[in-house]
Amino acid sequence: MTSSEPTTISAEPGSPFIDVVREFRATPARVFRATPARVFRASTESELVARWLGPRELDLRVEEYDARPAGAYRYVHRDTTGQEYAFRGVFHTVTANTRIVKTFEFDGAPGQVSLETTELEDLGGRTRLRTRSVFPSVQARDAAIEAGMEHGVRDSMDRLAEALSGANTPGQASPTAEGRVVVDITMSLDGYVAAPGADLEHGAGIGGEVLHDWVLRKQTAATAELIADIVARTGAVIMGRRTFDFVNGPHGWRDDLGYGGKRDQSAAPPVFVVTHSVPAQVRLADRFTFVTEGLEQALLAARAVAGAKDVVIMGGGALANEFLRAGLVDVLSLHVAPVTFGSGTPLFPASGGAALRLELLESTSTPAAHHLVYRVLR
Repeated sequence: MTSSEPTTISAEPGSPFIDVVREFRATPARVFRATPARVFRASTESELVARWLGPRELDLRVEEYDARPAGAYRYVHRDTTGQEYAFRGVFHTVTANTRIVKTFEFDGAPGQVSLETTELEDLGGRTRLRTRSVFPSVQARDAAIEAGMEHGVRDSMDRLAEALSGANTPGQASPTAEGRVVVDITMSLDGYVAAPGADLEHGAGIGGEVLHDWVLRKQTAATAELIADIVARTGAVIMGRRTFDFVNGPHGWRDDLGYGGKRDQSAAPPVFVVTHSVPAQVRLADRFTFVTEGLEQALLAARAVAGAKDVVIMGGGALANEFLRAGLVDVLSLHVAPVTFGSGTPLFPASGGAALRLELLESTSTPAAHHLVYRVLR
């Protein structure tokens, strides 16, 4: 029982299993990202479950939904004639953003308890959901199929996709919306994000301006489109104190220069600066918020304003590396300039700890840089 539709349902003859697979992808606007955290939240919070569970033609009343080990749930579907169909079960395993195991029982078939295991796989901006239902017998499995389970599952998965993207709430953002955390940074072919001699006059190091030719001196129509897309998807920016000291200095940002290069900065995303102390003087003070409590607090503050858009860690190299090593990053976006420095500020120091595992998502070449987007595997 398989289909070419987005939701795939498999029930092999003679087995007591039903397998359901569905991928939740980005919307065409590329603002919504179907992360495991968002799918998990929509699957475990009662007010969100009530938005999507079951066939469209049935009303749903969630009476209990305690998504934690040994927690119970019960919900009731009601048709247009007033007939009610109640379902209940107990959660066995609830692992945040990864796995949900629970029993499932229809009140109309007491004693026929199935075990459902749902696993969420991070595909970088989208999530694959897999659910295996194990029935007490092949006959019980076949009876569920004959009762219309396939229709209910397909409707539920479609409605879940709508709930995640906010499509079933016109004019409102999805309450499950949470953008990606992206390290977006330019580096040389040999891995340096700044040449030697970086200071308040030479933010990219002495001779390091070539790194950013793709943004400034050698920008093409393709790179302009790429930059506009990055800026459009950014809801908040995080930077370190050294990067701030340069952009706050005499050779740094101006009214017409800032995040995204030379452009109208009136609607620029807010910037959160990770620092041990708040500087005494700040140019363009309305653009910056200072966070002295560390990486996670900066990320919480940035996410609070970013909503469904991305939080971008733009530098410097040490801060980007800290976020990566702390396991707080979803995507690593590298702009590799055709130059080597031999020394300078490395993105990945030799003593950087355990290796990062990455999966290539996108690869684009432009005259002054090669642009690589990786999902960070956890």
